[in-house]
Amino acid sequence: MKMVVDTLRQKLPAWVSRRDPDAGVAILCHCTLARNLSDFPFPMRCTDDEKQAVENRVLGVLDRLNLLSSGQYYSLLELSSTEMRFLAERRLITYELLCAKGPRGVYIAEDQTLSIMVNAVDHLCVRVLEAGLQLQEAWAHLNLMDDTLHGMLDFAFQERLGFLTASLSCVGTGLKAGVLLHLPALAMTNAIQHAIDSAAAQHLVLSGVRIGGGSDIEKAANDSFDTPLRHDTDEAMYTDMDGALRTAVSQTTGDLFLLVNNSTLGLSEAEIVFKTRHAASEIMAEEKNAREILMQEGAKSLEDKAGRARGVAGNAHLMGFTEGIDLLSALRLGVDMGVTPELNLGQVDELLLASQGAHIEIFRGKKCDALALSMARADLFRSKVAGN
Repeated sequence: MKMVVDTLRQKLPAWVSRRDPDAGVAILCHCTLARNLSDFPFPMRCTDDEKQAVENRVLGVLDRLNLLSSGQYYSLLELSSTEMRFLAERRLITYELLCAKGPRGVYIAEDQTLSIMVNAVDHLCVRVLEAGLQLQEAWAHLNLMDDTLHGMLDFAFQERLGFLTASLSCVGTGLKAGVLLHLPALAMTNAIQHAIDSAAAQHLVLSGVRIGGGSDIEKAANDSFDTPLRHDTDEAMYTDMDGALRTAVSQTTGDLFLLVNNSTLGLSEAEIVFKTRHAASEIMAEEKNAREILMQEGAKSLEDKAGRARGVAGNAHLMGFTEGIDLLSALRLGVDMGVTPELNLGQVDELLLASQGAHIEIFRGKKCDALALSMARADLFRSKVAGN
């Protein structure tokens, strides 16, 4: 089996390399589906033999669909903890799959837009990632894959409730549609609460994004996890079904926020995608308007904020991950407002990805302690921002 470092290390995910007109505010979006096989218990109730049977069945379907010729299946039991964290940092596997136990794995398409996770919270978790606000494109891709898999796998379905999932929050369509938003102007003008209330009125959630892992998941996995993880809690951004590990908006890092549907029952998949995209568009319009006001009333302040971030990023010799995210937030705002023309959004988003702990370890080819990670991250920022 190919190793992650051989096939993914040198290739940026499509959502980073593709440019989208909405990328100044919407960093990326995702559509993620939970599905279960009707003749097996949910993974948390499965024996290892049952999990292996689920994995074998899915692998057989992937082979018959010829997907293995345009992507790769990775058994997590055959990967190192660094490689598993690398996949989680690329949003290709959820934190639950990272911390699960027993036979499990993930299929990853060549361009890293599609991943099919096996034996996390549900038997299948299928995700499509796209740049910017391309939610409808993400759903079209995911819907086609769901229909294809449904034709070959007997998914657990109940006429009244819809698709049955291990979590009640996903019963019905099993669909989570989310957008990762950069909202510094709304945060700076204390206008974020209006966006939160507006989202809630549409049965959506706008939340902060947590840096690091989740203690509840770690505790559940701690006693029986096959390959113990080093939980560097401040070195990465992980995801769950929603698209991020959420936190209070007041505790978010780098002015990053996640908008995602709160309900999967009572609406069709198309309606969920439409409502989420519409709400994201409204929030983005508010953010752009707030940015324009900031430019009119305090252009020098914005230039100073972005300039200071560029100065620190281009000269630092030690840098924590949280500090790096905060610097990238200021740089990203500066790029979008035209006050840091030396950079572009692609460079900033690449740094957002590459500055995470496992990415640094993969590219350095060895484990790193906290000091080595801090030094390597500073080197990376100097190289990308100052061109050293």
